[in-house]
This record gives sequence, C-alpha cells and structure tokens, in this order.
Amino acid sequence: MVDSGGLWTPPEDELGEALQTAQVLIEEGRADEAGPYQQRVIELARERAEGHPNHYEAKHLMAATQYELAGSLNASGRHEEALAALHEAQLGYTELQDAGVLDATCFLADVRARRAMTQAHRGHGATAVLEMDGAVIAYGQLVGGEDGLKHQPDFARVLAMNALILRRYGDPALAVASADAATQLFLQLADQINESPQSLSYARYLCTATAVSADVHAAEGRLDLALEADEIGLTTADTLADSDSATDMRTLVAALVRKGKHLGIVGRLEGEACLRTAYDTDAETAARVVEELDRGLPLTLVAALENAEIKLGPFEQYHRLVALSEPAPGMTLATVSGRTDPESAAQRATELAELVKPLLSQDGNAALTLGLEAHYLFAISSERESHRMRFQTATYVPIWAQLLLDISEAYFQAGRMDIALDLGGWCAEVATALIPYADDNELMKDLAGACYRHHGNLLAATGDLAASHHAHEAAEQLQLGR
Repeated sequence: MVDSGGLWTPPEDELGEALQTAQVLIEEGRADEAGPYQQRVIELARERAEGHPNHYEAKHLMAATQYELAGSLNASGRHEEALAALHEAQLGYTELQDAGVLDATCFLADVRARRAMTQAHRGHGATAVLEMDGAVIAYGQLVGGEDGLKHQPDFARVLAMNALILRRYGDPALAVASADAATQLFLQLADQINESPQSLSYARYLCTATAVSADVHAAEGRLDLALEADEIGLTTADTLADSDSATDMRTLVAALVRKGKHLGIVGRLEGEACLRTAYDTDAETAARVVEELDRGLPLTLVAALENAEIKLGPFEQYHRLVALSEPAPGMTLATVSGRTDPESAAQRATELAELVKPLLSQDGNAALTLGLEAHYLFAISSERESHRMRFQTATYVPIWAQLLLDISEAYFQAGRMDIALDLGGWCAEVATALIPYADDNELMKDLAGACYRHHGNLLAATGDLAASHHAHEAAEQLQLGR
C-alpha cells in the first residue's frame, strides 16, 4: 500500500513542496530523480521530531519517505543505500506499531517486498525469494481480513513482484501461477485502480506480471496463453509510453519483442513487424530482452526431480517430492511456502538435500535447483518456528548448513558470484546455530568452521577484506574453543 505518511498532512512549506515533487516524479516513472527531494523531506521531518519523542506524525512521514527513497535509490543502482533506507523504514513503522498509533502490517509487508526487489537487483536471489514469500503471505492475510477489499490492488502488485523474482531465482511453475493471479486481479480491479492516484504505478506492475506469464507459458508450449498475456501487456505498455518516462518506453519495447518472438513461433508474419518496431525504437533494450528470452528459464522442481531420477536411478522419496508441485491444503501455490506446512517443510527439505551432492557431478543445473528449493523450505520452516527446527536442531541444521556450503561453492565454481555470496551468508548464519553443539561434537565444529571459512573466502574474492578477516577469525576461534 502506498503510504503518504497519512497521520499528518504537511503544511504548504518547503517540506510539503519537496514531498509533492517526489511523489509526482515517482508516478511519472522518474523515481531516479526523486531521491534528493525525499532526502530533504526526511531531514525536515527529523528536525520537527527532535526533542518531541511523541511526534508520531513526523516519525510516520520519515518512515514512509525512507521506504520511497529506497525505490529511488534502486532506480539509481544504489542498492546498498536502499537496504539502509529500508532498515530505517522498518524501524520507524515498528516503533509506530508498538506505540499503538498505527497498524503497520501492510507497510511492513511493503518494506519486505521492496527489500526483496533490492536483493534481487544485487543478485542475491535466494534471499529475494524468501523476503518476497513473506510479503505475499502477509498481504494474503490482509486480503482475507475485514478490510480486504482495500488491500487487493496491492496484493496484485506484490504477486507481480513475486512472479518476477521467482522467474529468475525460483520455480517457473510458481512464477506463472503468481503472475496469472496478479494479472487476473488487476483486470478485475480495473475500475478501482483507474481512479487511484497510483494508477500508473499499478499499470507498470501489470506489465511485469504479463511479461512473466508470457515467458513461462511460451516456454511450456502454451502459446495461446502467452499471446493473450502479450496482448494485455502490450496494450498497457502502449498507454504508459505516452509519458515522458524512459523506463515506460523500455517496457513498451520489451512487450513488442515478446509479442514478436511469440508470433514468430506460431508462424505469424506480423511478429517481424513487432520486432522491427522494437529495434527501431530502442535497439539496446530489444537486444537485451531477446538475450533474456533466448537464455530460457530455470528448471521447474518437477523437471529437476525427473532429471535426478534419470541420473541417480529411482529414489524412494520421488513421489513425496513431486507432490510439492501441488498446493498444500488451504494454500494457493504461488509461493514456496504454499508447497507444504512448516513441519513437513523440514522433512521435504532434508529429502531434497540428500539428492544434491551426488547429483552435482552429473547434472549441475538440476542439483542447484533442488538445492535452492531445499534451502527455501528449511528457511521457511525455521522462520515459522516449526517444532523440528526449534527442538531437533542437531538433526536438521547440520543438513541445512552442509547443503548451503555445497551449493554456494557450486555457484562460485560456475562463476555466479552474487548468488554464491548470498548463499554463503546464509551458510555462515546457519552455522551459528551449530556452535552450542561444537564442544561435544567435532563434526559440527568442523562444519561450522568450514561455513565461516567459505563465507570468508567469498568475501575476500569480492574485495571485502575486513569482513573476510572477521569470518576467518570466527572460524579460528571456534576451532580453539573460544
């Protein structure tokens, strides 16, 4: 939900003018230009809150603007700064909620969703999938509540963002389910959205959803559904391109490329006209989209399991794991957490993890797909504080840590440093849970030390020598029993 800092309407002064200018730039698709105005709003609001600890109106405005600032920083490629702004937004909203002056549930979900997109921009896809999973679940609960109707447009928005992240770093089957749900919801809410001050922003997310739908349906041979999504996306993008936004023009070019490629697959000559128009408008964007489409999609969970059975031979857990491709009771399968309940998640993650190491040498893509899915299930089971992850730590956490160590190293060897570092960070964090067992169990001590050293090596490879030193120091102290 877009938060304008609604506890307080700013006066018609410098603060109000800066806030209005920033909001206009964002709606026009020029978020990269809004940052200086947002930073000025934060400065002025902070001045008004100083010395007044109960000035919740100013604190609300600061939290809302920090959230919007993160979007502007992302648009400028300043992702580390965006994460810092989101941290400040989360602290501000949490303070307001704890004080009982604001129900910040939707705003905290938005912070999580934007943090997911920020992590995806950094290439930290595993963290992005899990952050967005939490945002979708939160909005799903809001839509099912008393004020559900007002949250539906933002639920569609978050589903579209979720689809984009899953298309890159998750299961395409989940991505298309999320994208189709977002598209359907946007279309159902068209009248309500068109009257909204944020109508253009919602239209951009509709284009995101239709692009993912078209990509996955086409890849799976469902060209009729792909072309239907293409038509919705192209019509919407054409309307957006009437703005002065370069971003909206790139969205139109991408929609033309997709439709052109998909028309070509079914043998329709007008596909060539779409591609010519795209290249004539913005050749660089058109070439980038073609490259992305030619690169294809990640393996689905089911395809990876089928490949594993071919390479490793039949395995007992095959049918239980394939069942994860169907939604758990009471869930809609558009997120990883919709695959199963938190208790079963740890068990299924363990069964997936058992396949990864023997499969890595035979089919790296399938192994990494299964490894990521296992990690997601372990993380969701842990976040939901399942009985198994809380009280059977010594059983499940070593499996999780070894899994992360294996797949992070595999991504590093494959030259995919960003996601290797992402998983390496998770590896070090999970290793911390092994420390209470390290004094009495040499295997756990060695595993935890290996996780810290691996993370340290990755940090050194990226040039972060100070953080690398701390990681190696932690491993050494663990071995010395300190």
